[in-house]
Amino acid sequence: MSPRLRWRRSLALRTVIGVVVLVALVLAAMGTTTALIAQRTLSAQLDDSVRQAMSRSWNFLGDQGGGPGAAQPSSPAEPSEAPEPSGAAEPSDVADPTSAADPADDGQRDPLAAPGQPVGVLALVQEDGRTTSARYLGEDGEIRELPAEDVAAIEDSGVLNEAADPQQDSDAPVRALELSIGAYRMGASQAPSSPQDGAEKAPDGQAQASQAPAPSASPQDAQVKTQDRVVVTGLPAAQIERTTATIVTTVVLVSLAALAVIAAAGLWWVRRSLEPLRRISRSASDVAQLPLAQARVPVADHLVRGDLAQEGSEVGEVGRALNTLLLSVDHAMTRRDASEAQLRRFVADASHELRTPLASVRGYADMLRLREELTPDGQRILDRLLAQAQRMNGLVEDLLLLARLDADAGAQQQPSGDPVDLGEITAEAVMDAQAAGPAHAWELDVPDEPVPVRVPAAQLQQTVANLLSNARKHTPAGTRVTTSLGIRDGRAVLAVADDGPGIPEHLQPTAFDRFARGDDARTAGAEGSSGLGLAIVRTIAESAGGSARLKSPAPGHAHGTVVEIELPLA
Repeated sequence: MSPRLRWRRSLALRTVIGVVVLVALVLAAMGTTTALIAQRTLSAQLDDSVRQAMSRSWNFLGDQGGGPGAAQPSSPAEPSEAPEPSGAAEPSDVADPTSAADPADDGQRDPLAAPGQPVGVLALVQEDGRTTSARYLGEDGEIRELPAEDVAAIEDSGVLNEAADPQQDSDAPVRALELSIGAYRMGASQAPSSPQDGAEKAPDGQAQASQAPAPSASPQDAQVKTQDRVVVTGLPAAQIERTTATIVTTVVLVSLAALAVIAAAGLWWVRRSLEPLRRISRSASDVAQLPLAQARVPVADHLVRGDLAQEGSEVGEVGRALNTLLLSVDHAMTRRDASEAQLRRFVADASHELRTPLASVRGYADMLRLREELTPDGQRILDRLLAQAQRMNGLVEDLLLLARLDADAGAQQQPSGDPVDLGEITAEAVMDAQAAGPAHAWELDVPDEPVPVRVPAAQLQQTVANLLSNARKHTPAGTRVTTSLGIRDGRAVLAVADDGPGIPEHLQPTAFDRFARGDDARTAGAEGSSGLGLAIVRTIAESAGGSARLKSPAPGHAHGTVVEIELPLA
């Protein structure tokens, strides 16, 4: 059976594959949902981390000045907190080792130095629309300059236009951006403004002295010029990708393992569940192998029993249906056997009844020929009468033989008696046929060793005689008839072959039927044919455990007929 037909016919395989496909779809949906939820959750957590980093940068820059953590001017009402003269500096301002000021940034703090900033954080500072610092914290803890293309990408992304105060806006916007150093999620914050250094640059680039407040003015009236600062803070998103990839890989591997287990366990369970159906199938196969057409067989012995035929389950319904079918077949066979037995009794009774008047007809005809002087026409008519009586007697004897053979087959009687040499009987039958049909060419091929078979001699003689008579009656004069005998596969094989016109193809299937004729009109030939010759041959062969078959045209020829019978050796 081809794999495609096996796939179409195997209910267990199709059921398991369907279950595995459905489970795979469910697992795929669950895995996809899990990965998406995990990715969104991790993204939300990373966005919260970005906002926390923004808040740390804002607080850290606010401690420098101008922000909520900056040092405020002292009140004039408190002499002890009067400001130091210009140019004076406390020792701690000069030698503070924790200062995060960068000389290149004129003493401004770096947001990357804010306490709690994680590895990979980047910070881009823009003052008055000009980027003054763009750095990130490497995995080794070293601060590195951000590549120029990444700075341009951040500036062009529009994140600077979304600057918010992280202290007032807890849901500051965060966006994703692909940089040369990796994927980042970042947000912008409006950092505390920083005071200028007491001088501002003129448009022509010359430094101008700051205007000091009038002596009469109070410190609260002094105005300090500030710069607008925007800080972009970002964190790498590689961890999200790694975590999501790990989740997806884990889900895929676990799903594949689960599908393998489900397929193996499901196939075992389905096969175990279908075992009752296989038992029912075996019962049906056993019945199908019985020789229902040959003899009476106990079909009822093959009924399915027990839970296989109980109502309430699919298997039980199939078993009950099979039992109903088998009982119907058994009933039909019982009626067939009864009808055949009645027909055999009728044929036997009719044949016995016909033998007496036939014997009387032949006796009176012989008496008439011996005691009366007949004219030539009367003698010819009397001879014709005797020939037809002889033919009728042969037909009756054939019917009686078939009736006895059918009765023996119905009783299933095995062949008994002493072995008979089929070669000797075949040689004698060919000599008789040669005498009866001198217009044909007869050939004989039998082995020198005996070919013993356990068949009654009278039945063997009639079998071979019928084969040779059939070849002589249905072939024209000059036909070569070859009779051969041999042993093949431990069985005796007798073949009668002729090179005549052969048997039409539409008549071959019924050649061994009773009362079959070699012509459609079922008319007797010149010598007369009862149509029982080949039927008797097959019946005798099958009653002895053999078989009979016909081939036309003969193998290797364009015409001719070969009739073979096989008989078990004694």
